Amino acid sequence: MKKFTLIGLLVGTLAVGMIIGGYAGARLASRAFGMLAYSKPEIDTAAHAAYLAEWLAELRLGETKTAISEMENDLNIQVQTLASWDEMIWLDEKTRQARDRWLVPVKVYRLSYPASGSDLAGANQLLSTIPGRNPKSTCKSGVCRLDDQRLAALNTNTNSP
Repeated sequence: MKKFTLIGLLVGTLAVGMIIGGYAGARLASRAFGMLAYSKPEIDTAAHAAYLAEWLAELRLGETKTAISEMENDLNIQVQTLASWDEMIWLDEKTRQARDRWLVPVKVYRLSYPASGSDLAGANQLLSTIPGRNPKSTCKSGVCRLDDQRLAALNTNTNSP
């Protein structure tokens, strides 16, 4: 009988140890993956500043194709991220309208230089819901001037000065 008690005690201790160890391992893993998934805004802002510095350096060195390619890649990542969030997170109407106003230049740019790839389906879907450029407003931005060149090639009237 003492032998069964000793074996039972050892098995019970092992089971409790495995449960506590599993719980502690899960907590540590969730914290580690949480740090990977959600970086702090300060780190994101610093990383974006580093990207901008690299692109500016490439532009000053005359490496425009490389800079444009990297900037368009970053643009694709940003819009795809917004598309992923749009599927998961409900936005109130005021926030959605503000986001959509900022995405109008992205949509206008993508009319001249479309993004392709199966991984950008969500981004293209999101941009399809964004209103286009207002044909009655005068626009002097680089995106509008680029769009005017596209429209001029299509023999369409433009509205920029």
